[in-house]
Amino acid sequence: MTTTPVAPDTDEVNALAPPPAAERATRRGTLIGLGVSAVVLAAGLGVPYVVTDTYRMSLVIDASILSLMALGIGFLARHLGLISLGHGAFFGASAYAVGVATTNWGWSPTAAVGFAVLFGTGVSLVMGVLVVRSSGFGFLMLTLALSQALYQLCVQRSLRPLTGAYDGKLLAYDRDQTFLGLSQADVMNPGLFWPFVWITLVLAAVVLWLAGRSRFGRVLEGIRENEERMRFSGYDTFGPRLIAFVLSGAVASLGGALFAINAGYVSPEVLGFARAGDSLIAALIGGFGTLLGPVLGTFLFVYAQANLNFGGNLHLFTGLALIVVLVFMPGGITGAARKGYQRLRKGSLR
Repeated sequence: MTTTPVAPDTDEVNALAPPPAAERATRRGTLIGLGVSAVVLAAGLGVPYVVTDTYRMSLVIDASILSLMALGIGFLARHLGLISLGHGAFFGASAYAVGVATTNWGWSPTAAVGFAVLFGTGVSLVMGVLVVRSSGFGFLMLTLALSQALYQLCVQRSLRPLTGAYDGKLLAYDRDQTFLGLSQADVMNPGLFWPFVWITLVLAAVVLWLAGRSRFGRVLEGIRENEERMRFSGYDTFGPRLIAFVLSGAVASLGGALFAINAGYVSPEVLGFARAGDSLIAALIGGFGTLLGPVLGTFLFVYAQANLNFGGNLHLFTGLALIVVLVFMPGGITGAARKGYQRLRKGSLR
């Protein structure tokens, strides 16, 4: 006996489809947002002319690359209410894929980066199939467990020719091979590599922003608010959750590929708990409510790591900052700023 799938309830469909006036306003907001993104993209390309110190520019590069992982974590938290500790797996798998493709297979850096992003996205697909049916603490622990399993696999002696085990892997490729026209020395130059990192970060943020504003984003938010009701209304909740997970994993994979090319070296640390945990803490401090939050939090974290790590007290300061944010600013820095702006606006209208 076969069962006929239940069609989505008409009221549910109408709830997910905005009225014409709201749709026009959404289109207008999208156009404005894209215009602002273009301005931000153009303005950001001038950062190397402002930050002329090589060390500080390298910090900006590091923060921007790690922001890609934080963006992926924030996207899941914002639209599905899922907190992941597994995005380090996609970041690290992509980084190692660059190393294997260039050093072991002799691929060009450009081809290696493309392969690495696809590989990291594939890892997120496999992990997503296993974990997206869960939620809450179960989801968090499953992503952590699978990420740590990948870390342990990476350091096995049998895989030393590919991963270098605990010693890590040094990227090596011919001098005549370039990454989008940049030699290996140029790629390690923060000022020359910055445009590629900045363009990738802005485009990734725009893609996630558009996904969140689309009907797909409204479906995700419906699942976040009441998944049981969405299923009862005839909606498939597994597919959208999996797509969102893979999309966030693809963004983290972009960060891992750029990290490997820029650093010229990959170690098991990129797959460790600390990498994903730091990105999660940075996203919490910045705030999950906006795309800017995880990026802002990551930049603050990288700055603190470079300037407040005297005496090995970085984790002490990080813990204090996290306590302050969770107690006094539950929405993070950007959430507190938004609430403050709304209060000022209401006060000015009275």
